[in-house]
Amino acid sequence: MQLFYTTHIADNKALLTDDEARHVKVLRKSVNDHLHLIDGTGYLYEAVITEIVETKKAHEVHLNIVSKNLQARSRDFHFHLFIAPTKQNERIEWMLEKAIETGLDSITFIQTEHSEKNRVNMGRLEKICISAMKQSGEFYKPLINDLMNFKDVLHSNKDAVQLLAHCNSQFEKQSLQDYSVAIKNANINIFIGPEGDFSETEIKQAYEMGFKGLSLGSTRLRTETAGLYATMALSAVLGK
Repeated sequence: MQLFYTTHIADNKALLTDDEARHVKVLRKSVNDHLHLIDGTGYLYEAVITEIVETKKAHEVHLNIVSKNLQARSRDFHFHLFIAPTKQNERIEWMLEKAIETGLDSITFIQTEHSEKNRVNMGRLEKICISAMKQSGEFYKPLINDLMNFKDVLHSNKDAVQLLAHCNSQFEKQSLQDYSVAIKNANINIFIGPEGDFSETEIKQAYEMGFKGLSLGSTRLRTETAGLYATMALSAVLGK
């Protein structure tokens, strides 16, 4: 099923603009053709094209809604990934795309003591998010949060299972399989540090706040690999 994304839906009418509208042109769609739309909140719409507008300044596709159906969520848990952005944009963008395709619900970028980058391109990441959502046939758009200080996020999401992935052997860690009972049907937060890992001070602070140590195997993973591994492993452990 070919999906188009828009948040411009009201009074049984919809509007596609920019890239989504240009995609309609590439597929050689025309007036009276039917499209399937998603708005990122779980709804699947069937709509018929009523007008296509192409000018030097605008690309628009106007539609009338034919039907609207709320789709069930594909998972009975909520996975929020907290991860330090990589120095090269391409690496974290690749990770985000694949993580959304394999089971990410929300992501927050974190600034840590050893972080190499202090900003992210939110516009670019939003486009990747929408593309991956459509590619995987997902009806719920993952939430992308801008960069936050690690110390600030320590005090949030207290109702979730908080798992800190790190490489420091001085602190107790367990695998996702070991946490399978605790994370079933839960809100799950997994924290991934930068290439230099979380500092010892940060690990201590997290443990004092009730975080549990998470092992992602015996080898040292790159940040983006760890993020994707955690996403895929979580889905495998919980059977989703």
